[in-house]
This record gives sequence, structure tokens and C-alpha cells, in this order.
Amino acid sequence: MDEKLVEEISNSTGVPQELVSRSAQARAEANGVDINNILSSWSSGEVVATTPQVDSPEPVVPEAVAEEVVVPEAVAEEVVVPEAVAEEVVVPEAVVVDTIEEVGPPVNLSTKIIKTIQYGSLFGVISGFIQAFILSSNLYDGLVLESETLKLIASYEQSRYILNLALTTTFFGVINAVNIKKILDTNFEGFGIKTSDRESVFLGLGLGLMFGSSSGFLITSSIGQVIEGILPEDPTTYLIPVFGSFWRVLLLGIFCQSLIALITMILGVPKGLDIYEQEEADIVRKRITGSILVPFGAIISGGIVSVFISQVFINFHDYAVLFALIISATILLFASIMSSAPKIRITRNEVLIAGLGILTLIVIIASVAASQH
Repeated sequence: MDEKLVEEISNSTGVPQELVSRSAQARAEANGVDINNILSSWSSGEVVATTPQVDSPEPVVPEAVAEEVVVPEAVAEEVVVPEAVAEEVVVPEAVVVDTIEEVGPPVNLSTKIIKTIQYGSLFGVISGFIQAFILSSNLYDGLVLESETLKLIASYEQSRYILNLALTTTFFGVINAVNIKKILDTNFEGFGIKTSDRESVFLGLGLGLMFGSSSGFLITSSIGQVIEGILPEDPTTYLIPVFGSFWRVLLLGIFCQSLIALITMILGVPKGLDIYEQEEADIVRKRITGSILVPFGAIISGGIVSVFISQVFINFHDYAVLFALIISATILLFASIMSSAPKIRITRNEVLIAGLGILTLIVIIASVAASQH
């Protein structure tokens, strides 16, 4: 800065030098010129041309990127207080363990027979007394005291007597067959058999009917008396001793129930056998059962057929020869077919069909004969 110009301007204007110098400096900075030029123009009175001010590129100062410091909030650790866990005590259920029942070996046959007969006889005594009292109660009508022998004789119906004895024997036979195997198996070791109650019931029914009816026929034929009427219109009277009937019913009841118990135990497959013995026992049992049932069924079916045929022969005796030839030819034809092929299997249905065919043919012939008469 030129001090002479400042002093000159201050003297001419009366402005203090310090103020002139500050004003010139401010004007020079504002116009962008030298401060001496400003002072010279003020002293001479000229206007100072202002030079365009080049805008210097203003450096762009990047803003300070304020890193946003994420201050994590104070994580309150949620302390999970475990609830009081009630320990569920699992009580194990009662485990049913299928224990294999250890069955001792079966006793020999003689021991089984003796023990079975003992218990069967004891049951027969009880059932025999009951049967004797039941049958004797039906003999009170028409009591007669025989003068020669002083025996008490009763008039009775033969068919009703046999039917009552057969039914009571069947009833007690079923009870005997079902209970004998349970009693011996429970009280004695080695007497168990593999027989169901259903099989025992059917066995008791069959044996009871057979033994009961046989006992009835035996008693009536042995001590029963038949008094035929003198005149044709007089009825036939059947008499039987009361005490003789009582004791025979009792003894035959003991015998029949012992036999039913014995057959039940013998036909049953014993427990405690090994596999091979079990198979052999099953085979033998089937053979024995078949050998009993087949003849028994043949007797019953043959008896029924015989009754029908006999009625035809009695009512139409003129055609008896023809009926006999037809029935004989049918039986011989059926037997020849079975003998020619021994391995052929004839089922029960085929036998029933053949029997029904014979009965149908007899009914047709009887109908023709009746129409001719």
C-alpha cells in the first residue's frame, strides 16, 4: 500500500489515514484489484474498472459422512424362567406276558381210564337216582299189586317211558361230557385234553340219545309185560315192575355216564404232546371219530328210510316186489360205483341226494299204486 497516496487522500478529504487505508483495502478486495489502483483512482477521481472475477471452482468438500453409529439398545436378556415342569410319571401298564403254560406229559392210558371211570361212576350215581325218581313218578297211575309175587306193577306207555329215559340221559350226558375234562384237568396233572366245550356238547348229545334209548328198550323188553286184550276191541296193556324199573334205571345210568365220560376222555387229544405226537394223535382221532359217526349216521338214516319203506310195503303189499327190486338195484348200483373206484370221494351231499332220489321214487310209485286202488 502506497503511504503517500493514503496521506494525500487523507489531507484532501480530511479522513483519517487509517480509515482510508481500510476502505481502500476493502474496496480492492471487493473489486478484485490492487489496493494502489484504488488509491490512485481516489486521488485522481477516475473510476476503476472492475475486472470480472473468475469463479474459481469451489471445491466441494464432501460432507463428513457421519457414520450412524447404531448404538444397540441394551438388550435385556429375557431370562426364561422355566416353569415347574411337572414330571409326568408314566406308569407302565400291566404288561400281559403270554406265558406258555408248561404242561406235563400225559398220563398213561390205564391211569386215565381208571380215574375217569371213578368220576364217571360217581356222577352216574347222582344222575341215575334223579332219572329213577323222574321215571318212577310217571308210574303212579294204574298201580297193581301182583298177588303171586307181591310185586308192585304199574301200567305205563312204552314210548313215553323210552322217550323220558332218552331225554334225561342226554341231558346228564351233556353235563358229564363238558365237566369231566375240566374236573380231571384241574385236580390232576396229565389229564388235560384239547377238546372244546362245543365238541363235548355234541358228543354228549349223541351218546346220551344212543345210550338212553338203548337203555329204555332194554328195560322194557326185559321186565316189561304186554297184556293183549281178549276181544278185538279190548286195549293192549303194558305193565312194568316199579322197583325193578327203579334199580335198572339207576344201574344203567351209572354204566352209561361212566361210558360217556370214558369215551370223552379217550377221544380227546391229550395236552403236553410234541409236534409229531400231536399230528399222529389228530389222525387217529379223526379215524376213530369217523368210524363211530359213519355207522351211527347210517343207522339213523337207514332207520328213517326203513320206516317209510315199511309203511309203503304194509299199505301197498301188492307192489312190494317192485319196490324191493328198485331199492335193491339202487343200493347195488351205488355200492358197485364205490367198489370200482376205491379212491373216489363221495361227499355227504351226494349221499343225501341219492337217498332223496330213492325216497322220491318210492313216493311216486306209492302214489301211482294208491290211484289204481
